[in-house]
Amino acid sequence: MTKTEPKLVNELEAIVNKGLEDSLIPYAKGNSIRIKNVVIRFNQYKGYLIYNTQTNSQIARTQFKSTALAIAKNYAEGKNVITRVLLIEQELLKHYNDAIFYKSAMRKSKNSEFIAIREIRLDIAIAKSKELRKKIDAFIF
Repeated sequence: MTKTEPKLVNELEAIVNKGLEDSLIPYAKGNSIRIKNVVIRFNQYKGYLIYNTQTNSQIARTQFKSTALAIAKNYAEGKNVITRVLLIEQELLKHYNDAIFYKSAMRKSKNSEFIAIREIRLDIAIAKSKELRKKIDAFIF
């Protein structure tokens, strides 16, 4: 590789990223995801943080990447769906935590009746999670 090749690659990347800054197509830049003037960053302790780069203010904080993308995409389009998406996420988080609890309880128990009950509850939690995930996907696509 010659000395000019990295420079050309960087210039090409800058041209492509400049074109993406004005579109609704999400793209990764560093450790963040950008959609127009909205940035999503992951924090290990706080979850996904969504910022408006024009006002340099935080828009929302989510636990799941899909809800962060739903909020960011709609915010970039000028739609305010934050409250609705966060309510869906809250319910999704409940069912997600239930599923983790039921799986753990099933692994630790030796009582077949207890395991059967937890398995039914796990199936319900998974079904509700899938249903809620479809609702969030409707905001994205």
